[in-house]
Amino acid sequence: MNTPRAVGGQTLVAVLVSATVVLLLVLGIGAFGVYAGWIHLGSSASKPVGAKESDALAKTTGEAKFICEVTISMPQRTLEAEPKVYNDMLVAGVDYDQKTGWYQGDFAISEGHKGSLKVNGTKILVSRPAMFERFGVMIIQEDFTIDRADGSFVQTLTFKGDKTRHILKGFCGGLTTAPF
Repeated sequence: MNTPRAVGGQTLVAVLVSATVVLLLVLGIGAFGVYAGWIHLGSSASKPVGAKESDALAKTTGEAKFICEVTISMPQRTLEAEPKVYNDMLVAGVDYDQKTGWYQGDFAISEGHKGSLKVNGTKILVSRPAMFERFGVMIIQEDFTIDRADGSFVQTLTFKGDKTRHILKGFCGGLTTAPF
């Protein structure tokens, strides 16, 4: 009942070769995951609970995009009529270098018709002149602001006679797109 030594040695070699192959496969898959951005090494990039700043809110150069949850208070036929109030999500963007900004709006500012950007401390102000009638009055300007300190978003229409009305109010955070 003696087992030949050569067989036992061959079994040990097979186990070591198998373990080495499995280790190389795991390392290869891990390296691919790091390269693809699925696995992040180093310190955690997540913010503690209650942190309000995101990368887009902290940016001061280049382009930044925001995802905003807003409450819309849309006048119906006239400004004095009871508004239709509902919640929605929208995307806004700014280009600090080009000094322009946009959001997915219904009035003068849109991604195709950007407004001019001004930064005053933590507030981003984007405005665009307008000249069209809506709700029975002439709209002469549209503005929106994003406060980078707390993420608040406010969109304002200015009507002929310097009357203003907030149509959208809400909060924004940085928009992160998937790496694929």
